[in-house]
Amino acid sequence: MILKRAIITHGGAGSNPQHSDGPKSAAKVGMDLIKKGESSFEAVVQAVRCLESDPRFNAGFGSKLRVDGRSIQLDASCMMCNGQFGAVSCVEGIQNPVDLAKGVLLHSPHIFIAGKGARFFAEEQNIPIICLPGPDEGVTDKNNESPSCDTVGAVAFDGTTFAAALSSGGLHKASIGRVGDVPLPGCGLFCGPIGAVACTGDGEFIALKILAKEVYGWLEHNMNPNEAVEKAIALFDDSVDIGLIIVTKEEMAANARRDMAWAHIIESK
Repeated sequence: MILKRAIITHGGAGSNPQHSDGPKSAAKVGMDLIKKGESSFEAVVQAVRCLESDPRFNAGFGSKLRVDGRSIQLDASCMMCNGQFGAVSCVEGIQNPVDLAKGVLLHSPHIFIAGKGARFFAEEQNIPIICLPGPDEGVTDKNNESPSCDTVGAVAFDGTTFAAALSSGGLHKASIGRVGDVPLPGCGLFCGPIGAVACTGDGEFIALKILAKEVYGWLEHNMNPNEAVEKAIALFDDSVDIGLIIVTKEEMAANARRDMAWAHIIESK
């Protein structure tokens, strides 16, 4: 099968499959943009933005409180298949950190901006931001018993280019300043001329294996996406929550060790 265009979205390893309408809506947002002539990059950013705004998932509006019971620190990243990469980490008070990651990729000489610097960058570049309600409003603490790990994501192919994007709401009661795999190049996501990979699950384990880049390497050696997903999951002990989504010019794949809400829209030639 040769793909004309495709997008795959997920709500995080451990997310409730009954909530797959969220990733489905996000995938539709992205595919509608591709059909209108927008790039795969714009599609994944807007798809992830949609998931950040859905409180059922651990990103943006549905993010976790840190160990102090008050702080919410978010990570996000995005990548194009030409090697361009942008990420932010430990961002506070912003509902859609993927907007900042996009801004870093497009407008900054740097690839990774953290903490207050990311907010200053948004103001400097006139990037519109939506403020995230704090715990006093009771918006985030209701989500803290959710088993979902700390990533939502999307990969897409527009017929010419590949792109990937991720956003993380952090781990419940994680240390202030904790950074997982999401903003680290080649760890949570990677894409190139032959495809795009996005990971979700226990971020420390994913980061230590530079997992997305490793999986992309398998694709370069002609492993099909379904085999690559299964091999990636098998790299980890059964106790490690892990999931992946992959798209190439010929195939797509999505799977997780345990539950995962996800969706896809593909069109073949």
